[in-house]
Amino acid sequence: MKQIKFVRLAAAAALAAVLLFAGCSDGGSSTPTPRPEPEPDTPVTTSKTDLEDAPDVNGVVWRYAKSGANTVTLVGYSSAGKVPSGAVRLPGSTDDGYIVTGIGARALAGTGITSVILPERVETIEAQAFKDCTGLTSVDLQTGRVKEIAAAAFANTGLVQVDIPESVRSIGAKAFYGCKALETVNILGVPTVDGSEHNGAFEGCTKLRNVKMNENTKRIADSMFAECKSLQRISLPGGLTEIGKAAFSKCTGLQEIALPDSLTKLGENAFAFCESLQTVTVPAQVTVLNARTFWYCTGLTGVTLPDKLTEVGEHAFAECRALESIVLPDSVKTVGKNAFGGCYELKRAVISDKVGALEEYTFDRCEKLEKLYIPQSISRIGKYALPMEQTVNIYYGGTETAWGSLVKQAQAGNTALSRANVTPNALPSQLS
Repeated sequence: MKQIKFVRLAAAAALAAVLLFAGCSDGGSSTPTPRPEPEPDTPVTTSKTDLEDAPDVNGVVWRYAKSGANTVTLVGYSSAGKVPSGAVRLPGSTDDGYIVTGIGARALAGTGITSVILPERVETIEAQAFKDCTGLTSVDLQTGRVKEIAAAAFANTGLVQVDIPESVRSIGAKAFYGCKALETVNILGVPTVDGSEHNGAFEGCTKLRNVKMNENTKRIADSMFAECKSLQRISLPGGLTEIGKAAFSKCTGLQEIALPDSLTKLGENAFAFCESLQTVTVPAQVTVLNARTFWYCTGLTGVTLPDKLTEVGEHAFAECRALESIVLPDSVKTVGKNAFGGCYELKRAVISDKVGALEEYTFDRCEKLEKLYIPQSISRIGKYALPMEQTVNIYYGGTETAWGSLVKQAQAGNTALSRANVTPNALPSQLS
């Protein structure tokens, strides 16, 4: 029966991992974490054509839609002329003298352009404007007055470096998604990144190695650098207060990250599947570790938790297979289910005196767990909370009688309790 349970949980863990790779799912719950932001292939509405130029020197017939009394948006090119290709300088005005202030949705999507110079008066680059221009290796965003880069504007292009000027106020969802040649990103201003419409700006940029952000940046958006597998280290802004959901998930090459003291919030899945991350210090102002914060950080050997921490969420450290020791601060009141499940190398764990329950699967599959401090405050032990096969030395903060009562009402799958070597009236210091 025990073997059947072990196989079932291993399969469940594998399934949860597959779901995360499909989009940072809820890791074992029945409903995946919603991903409301538009995907790069979401259809967009293109503008109607009001004006059309004569063929330019390259034979391209540019098309425009009026956006103001004397301004237009470049919405594409006419099939009557040539398809834009190679190095392109976009017109700053129409043949009739209208000023170009925007690049329309899908205006040059999928064309063979290799570089682009924007008009000086351009303020908006609309959704998917340059999407799938796989040969596009450079764009100078600082030549214009760009304020908005919309969703998937440069998704799946060949850009190598992106310098986002201070004028940019908004970066849309997946704006640079899947730019697999992109190596360097410099964000010179502080664009808005709140809300799902800004998620995943650089997601899937698998060669990204160098990132520099404005020191006044307060938030890193959800999935902003997810799946940037070549990112080994990153210097975060000194005033950063929040790292969004899945912001660095699946950054499998990330080896170290210094979280600034200003940080107060880490979103769900923030560093999930950062397999190369070795140590981390959670800043003093963080009070909650959300679900799956460090899920599947298989190389994590050490973690320092802050004294103000009150909650460790579900699966927060699950599958951290190199983690050998965990000591929860006295401030912690709640530890979610499967918080440390699959931490195969975990040998020593101390539960704080304010925690009321060992939830289901808390230490499941921690097959090398030798010493565990359980405080007297624990009134319930959920199913399979302890490893099945290991004989654990339990240091219990209450009396022998209280321990007997706790064991009697423990839920199914805790056969380890009957095998454990129990020391009653113990203190956490005895685990040293």
